[in-house]
Amino acid sequence: MRWRMLHTPSLALRLSVAFALTIVIVAAAYLSFQMVLAARFASFITEQSLKGQTNDIAEAIDTRSPEGGVTVRLEGADAYGFDAFFANLKYRVLTEDGRVVASSDGRLDSLLPAVPVARQDGFYMPTLVDGMRFHVAAVRHRVDGREFLIQVGRSDRFAELAQEAIVPAVNEAVGIVAAVSVAVLGLLSFLGIRSVLGPIRIASEAARSVGQSNLSARLPSEDIPSEIRPLIVAFNDALSRLEIAFASQQRFFANAAHELKTPIALLRGQLESAKGHVGDVALRDVDAIGRIVAQLLHIAEVSGGRVLHRRPTALDEIARQVTGFLAWRAERAEVALHVACDQAPVVVEADQGELFVLLKNLVENAVDFSPEGGTVSILIEPGSLAVEDQGPGVPEQDREKVFERFWRGAPSDRPGSGLGLAICLEVANAHGWTIRCGPSVAGGARFEVSFAAR
Repeated sequence: MRWRMLHTPSLALRLSVAFALTIVIVAAAYLSFQMVLAARFASFITEQSLKGQTNDIAEAIDTRSPEGGVTVRLEGADAYGFDAFFANLKYRVLTEDGRVVASSDGRLDSLLPAVPVARQDGFYMPTLVDGMRFHVAAVRHRVDGREFLIQVGRSDRFAELAQEAIVPAVNEAVGIVAAVSVAVLGLLSFLGIRSVLGPIRIASEAARSVGQSNLSARLPSEDIPSEIRPLIVAFNDALSRLEIAFASQQRFFANAAHELKTPIALLRGQLESAKGHVGDVALRDVDAIGRIVAQLLHIAEVSGGRVLHRRPTALDEIARQVTGFLAWRAERAEVALHVACDQAPVVVEADQGELFVLLKNLVENAVDFSPEGGTVSILIEPGSLAVEDQGPGVPEQDREKVFERFWRGAPSDRPGSGLGLAICLEVANAHGWTIRCGPSVAGGARFEVSFAAR
């Protein structure tokens, strides 16, 4: 039980179970202690109980009888006990000279005949009464200015009858009360602890919503227990440092890209003017550097939390724009571009420019890896967009790595900077979409964008 409790995922349930177990253990310890006391101090408890009954009898003594006698007028449970159990529960009222003036059974003999009356005040001893073992206590009381010695006796059989009649009922009642108490306390503890942990649950939900697009968000610290507030404060401080570091990184990307664009443009102009001397290779290298700079700038803009201008966008229209834009590249690679979509247009809420860049990079990547005579298919379905090629495909162990920045699979001599798919991932994340890589039906690669909310 202890192992299961410690591994319970709910803190509220753990504390509730701990409270319930504590109550059960305390109750069991209390009952055990009472049983030990009853076993070891039974005689003392009986003595005190009998002496207490002498007080009840003293309060019921009436000395105002016209005949001058003494009458005991017990009421309620006291009267019933002496009447119903007259053979096992007895009392005697004696005068100072030892004469019995009242009794529970009408007899006028003392319950302690062997003990002098002068010694009986506060006296207690087990003795035989009519051949039965009795526990007898005697206490002196003053009533209406007169001294009386009151003796009360209780047989062992009376205690046995009480145990047989009362103990099972008491045990059953105690068991029911204990079970209900544990259940009620457990429920109240669970609800109380859950309400206390409510602010922590809200803080957890806020923590799950923190991402690179909203690093300025902070966890609420209102109503948080004082023991947990330092953790919330430390987490918010870590978010502040992370926000500063991320903003610094984005500024570096943007500044580096902007600073490189101008010298690259000047260098290309100089190479074009001297094209006959340096050849086309240098121009291609400069163009490749320019594309890398443009891609770095785009990544910095998208991942830096730039506001997207979303509006209803037809996917087939974007697909036609992309195929038209890359027609020259596909023709040079001898690759066919094909768009497959339903008759009804599929419309999504998207930034049209970013969606164009995402699809362009996917198709461009598919064209680069397609064999001559192959086909690159753009498949448009409700809720998703996929690009499939007939190339070598992506090994299963590399399907997550392809979206990492600057990662390039084998062979490493293929064109590209390793940033195109990283841009696709950033655009998808910015929109709340999911992009994944898998095998196509034709054996090549399949890149699918799911527009369902994550």
